[in-house]
Amino acid sequence: MSTSDLATPERSASTNPATKDDEHLLTQAEYSSYQQGTAALTNRCLDYPRTVSIETQVRCNAKCSFCPYPESPRKGDEMSTPLFEKIIDDLSIMPPNHKFQMTLSRINEPLLDHRLETFHRRIADKLPGAVVSFWSNGTMLREGAFEWMAGHQGASLFISLNAVNEADHVRLMGFGLDRVLINLDRVHQLKDKGEFPVEVKLRAPYESEQQARQMKDFCTQRWPLFSLGLRPFFEWVGGSSKGGHERDETTARRAETAAALNFSCAQWFDLHVLASGYATKCCIDETGFVGEDRYDLSKHHALDVYGHSRWLRDELPDRSGVSGCGGCRHLG
Repeated sequence: MSTSDLATPERSASTNPATKDDEHLLTQAEYSSYQQGTAALTNRCLDYPRTVSIETQVRCNAKCSFCPYPESPRKGDEMSTPLFEKIIDDLSIMPPNHKFQMTLSRINEPLLDHRLETFHRRIADKLPGAVVSFWSNGTMLREGAFEWMAGHQGASLFISLNAVNEADHVRLMGFGLDRVLINLDRVHQLKDKGEFPVEVKLRAPYESEQQARQMKDFCTQRWPLFSLGLRPFFEWVGGSSKGGHERDETTARRAETAAALNFSCAQWFDLHVLASGYATKCCIDETGFVGEDRYDLSKHHALDVYGHSRWLRDELPDRSGVSGCGGCRHLG
């Protein structure tokens, strides 16, 4: 699961082939305003990140067709608790009034990590500016496993609900839908009783107009207290091209899409950390800077590692001329 939703305002993506009724459900930023929004980040995020994501472990119970996880050589990697604590301590020197997004997810099911509640307690204690987002594919939202999230004020829970019929769910995620529906019904009941104040946001890929309407009708009728957003598929970079086929099958090839190749990227204002402790270029970079000493957060201060990309934030060059970014059309 990618964290790109965390970093961009939820605006419609007019370049995608949605009907007018469904446009407001698309969460990718508009091509027409993306560059302006990226430039605006220089006002507050040159030295401190807009978003921090930490992959505490590489373990998932899904086999999503568009995710690197099923074939990833990083399977089984786990960040040590001392390294996680060190990174949080590094970040704690940021000014308390610097607001930033924080999530502990990447190509994993975060709730499979039994340390997750403890890790988030440390974030709450050490990082007053963190706006926390939880992620799940829905399978682990069992009774007694997630209710602790309610103690994090202002938090959001993103649920990757990639389909609302059995065949498509199996095709996209590799497992059936029933247990997810049961779990989401329980979460909705808690919200209805006022016992789970966390905002719940369902996320699905956009595949077609018919699929978008189906998702909207099903989710708004069954879970009216949840919000729903559809987002285009994106192609991973850094040793993986997963998602590229789905993207090409569902995204209109329009001039605006091609124009993104000449945009700067808002991801240059983020800090993403793999379970190995190495930073990555962005939220959809599978390989990251593994093996490059200066990007190893076990050896270097987290904000020093963030500082290595300062020149990108200062200059905002076209991504087409930046190593590893040249062919990317994703608006993260």
